[in-house]
Amino acid sequence: MAGRSGESARIPPEYVHAYAEPGLQVPASRTAEHAGAFFLRRLRPGMRVLDIGCGPGTITLGLAKAVAPGEAVGIDLEPAMVERASALAEARGISNVRFEAARAEEQPFPDGTFDATFESSVLEHVADPVAVSRDVRRC
Repeated sequence: MAGRSGESARIPPEYVHAYAEPGLQVPASRTAEHAGAFFLRRLRPGMRVLDIGCGPGTITLGLAKAVAPGEAVGIDLEPAMVERASALAEARGISNVRFEAARAEEQPFPDGTFDATFESSVLEHVADPVAVSRDVRRC
C-alpha cells in the first residue's frame, strides 16, 4: 500500500492514524489506572490477562503489576509497537509481561487461555467488531 511517511504496508487504512507519531502521544500516556480502573478491581494475583491492541504497552504493564506473579500478554497489529512495548517493559523491570504481533480478529491463543481480557480503543478501528468480540470471549 502506498502511504504516508511512517506507515507500514501491513496496516489496514483504518488503523494507520494510531501509528503516526503524533497519534502515539495519547496511547503512550495512558495507564491501567486511568483507562482500566474498572477492570483492575476485578484482577487478582496469579491471573493471566490479555490486552488486545496494546499499542506501546503502557496499560499492559499496569495489568501485569495487578496480576503478578501471573502474566499479562499484549497483542498489537504492528510489530514496531510490540518492540516498543517490550522495550518499555524491560526498561521498567517488569518481567511478567510479554508482547506479540497479532490481529485482534485472529488471536493466536487456544480457547480459555486467559482469565480476563482487556481492550481499549480497538473496536472502533476494525471492520468487524463483533468478530473481534467473539474471539476475545473465546480466549
